[in-house]
Amino acid sequence: MNKSFRKNKGVVTLLTTVVVMVMMTLMVVFATKVGMFDQRMAGNEARYKESFATAEAGLELAIQRFDNQFRAAGTFSLDGTGTGTPMTTIMASSAIATGTNTAGGVAAANTASFGVTITDSGSVLASFPIYNFVSTGTGADGTGVAVVSRQISMRQGLGGKSPDVPIVVAGSVGTGGDFNIVANPNGAGPGVPVSIWTPTPGGDVSMSGSSATCQLEYFDGNNPQCSNPSGSSELLSQGDGTTATAYTTNFPDVLPNDPNFPDDLFQYLFGVVRSNWQVVKNLAASHGQVVANCDLLNATSGQEYIVWWVTGDCNMGSTQIIGSTDKPVILVVDDHEFDMGGGGARLYGLLYVFDNPDDIATPSTDFHGGPAIYGALVSDVGGSAMNGSYSIVYDSELLNNLAGDGNNTSSYDLAYIPGSWRDF
Repeated sequence: MNKSFRKNKGVVTLLTTVVVMVMMTLMVVFATKVGMFDQRMAGNEARYKESFATAEAGLELAIQRFDNQFRAAGTFSLDGTGTGTPMTTIMASSAIATGTNTAGGVAAANTASFGVTITDSGSVLASFPIYNFVSTGTGADGTGVAVVSRQISMRQGLGGKSPDVPIVVAGSVGTGGDFNIVANPNGAGPGVPVSIWTPTPGGDVSMSGSSATCQLEYFDGNNPQCSNPSGSSELLSQGDGTTATAYTTNFPDVLPNDPNFPDDLFQYLFGVVRSNWQVVKNLAASHGQVVANCDLLNATSGQEYIVWWVTGDCNMGSTQIIGSTDKPVILVVDDHEFDMGGGGARLYGLLYVFDNPDDIATPSTDFHGGPAIYGALVSDVGGSAMNGSYSIVYDSELLNNLAGDGNNTSSYDLAYIPGSWRDF
């Protein structure tokens, strides 16, 4: 009886040992497979991350190349007609061939590479085409592939409205000295000139001294016909000390206290509400065009991008020229003084005297010595800020170029379409 029990006990022990061994073997095999699976997952993840980072680098390079090619063109043509560079040419020269490395050269064997295609999406953003950028990144061993895409367009720096009046002031205007204004001959309709536009209430216009307005054909620099009124028929309005509180035939081209004046001049110009002014400043900063003063600005300052944001006093020299008719500028003077003196000083574009809502300071202007602004003056502040000896000359060709109507590339900035980024 005891021998049989011991024999059975030994068999049970043996079977148990075998079962345990089998289970341990299975567990080891399973653990090995899990480890190998984890390694494969980790390897796949690493290869994907490498290819994804490469694809992202390709996308950024293609977008930067597109922007560089666009600006180098000077002018562009959407349909391939005219003198501007066709957008199809800019697209083709911005695309990146498959097998390019992150430095922009041909990728060597066993190194990561990418390729980027650019196509027209068929959609538009404010009449400008939206383009699809698709970047395919490949890992160093050729097994990891990632695809990312984004839609890009261009938006105008002057995102609101180009002024159709040479002087737009959110307040009263006091003119004096040799203050000349060349009116927009069609500012209030065909053949109806407008020189000064102010809001109600508080938009009174006082013309005194030698201030005068005239049509462009009678203006030749600071000529006597416009700067020293003598009652000649070429003048539209001339200083007589009268304060206009509403439209009057004495000043047929002056529109004071107009209830249709925009509530937000910043939004009127840039298409961005005043409280979001930082958006426009950031765009200027992206082009390196936020400056403390105007000392280095010159006739070529409008070549790359139109907006210059000045955070300090802008004191123009007596012979300094900023911008040109073909490549004008928007000069934003942020809560500081704009000083323009000397008969040779010229600003081609739009001067915006900005009263920043986040700053307690107040901007100001000082004009003397007979300088001239060709384009328009827009000011958040009125009062005596308009006094001085200078000329404001409405130039429709220049303002059209400022608004991008002449297809100037400098009037545009890159626009990323919200929600368009994808990875596949």
